[in-house]
Amino acid sequence: MSHLELAYDRVESLIYEISLGGKIKPVKNIMGRETTLFFAHCNGLTKLHADLAYERAYNRAIAEGFLTIEETSTLMREKGIFTDEADAEIESIQSKIRGQESYLSKLTRVPARMEKTKENIRILRDTLYSKLSKKEEELGLCAERVAQEERYLYISWRGTRDPYTNELFWPTQESFDNETDLVFRRNVFLENVRLGSGVDVEILRYIARSNLWRIRYVTSLKTGESLFGVPLPQYSVDQLALAYWSHFYQSVYEMMPDDRPTDSIIEDDTALDAYMKSYMEEQNREAMSARESKQKGGVKSAWDHGETLVMRSNPLWEDVEYSDTIESMKNKKSTDLRAKNPKK
Repeated sequence: MSHLELAYDRVESLIYEISLGGKIKPVKNIMGRETTLFFAHCNGLTKLHADLAYERAYNRAIAEGFLTIEETSTLMREKGIFTDEADAEIESIQSKIRGQESYLSKLTRVPARMEKTKENIRILRDTLYSKLSKKEEELGLCAERVAQEERYLYISWRGTRDPYTNELFWPTQESFDNETDLVFRRNVFLENVRLGSGVDVEILRYIARSNLWRIRYVTSLKTGESLFGVPLPQYSVDQLALAYWSHFYQSVYEMMPDDRPTDSIIEDDTALDAYMKSYMEEQNREAMSARESKQKGGVKSAWDHGETLVMRSNPLWEDVEYSDTIESMKNKKSTDLRAKNPKK
């Protein structure tokens, strides 16, 4: 059973945030005073400009002598900071996670040891995240990170808006760059980074299967109305993710009763993933077995059956050996009489 529980009001608030493509948050300045702002997800055009800012910053960083991530990794390996043993340990943890997930997929119908296996997976994932984070920190300041900061600085300017008018909080990029309250600007930057990271997957899945959201999703499917009121190319990362998980759960709910997992499994992300993995593997095995059986037996034509109808217009009409049924005898006799007494 999933440990995540969200209050009705919180689910509703998250649905509005995702649907509107942003969130309203107060941000503190250097004096501790708060300014309420609307942080909007960047759309396609803003993202293209942000990518351009990244490319320019990356080229500048390379020209100034910054190393790339690949070059930094090579240097760390030469210095003995990154080792083959450490890489092997990470691969081992990943392999153990896959093994536990495979084992869990076999326990979904016999849930006695499910909780213990899920706890093992959680511990392994935490260990893996810790080791990967430590490795990421060792990379230090490199060209890609300098460029990524420039990307989010641009997004911070374009995505930070007045919560009532939706106008840019800083009218121009120059005014954003020249902001004197660096604490305030840094806090705005961090809020935009958090927004760009998207809503946690566990929360998105909780929303996707909640009745409060499902009524909206199903209504959209039946009426053809846009799910978020914007064209698909303008979907934010959270809108795309929620649409994906909504489709995923809709497929689960529409499974045949004998195949459909129990509600307790549906509400448990780890157990459901294991169940669906096992289910899809079984479906693939059955499909493969059916294909192999078809290939071995070949495709039978109508001539492989004992009862085949041949019309008089068919050239084989005279050559077919008829079974001794009343109708076949009548047909054969009629044919013989016409052969003996052709019309003049």
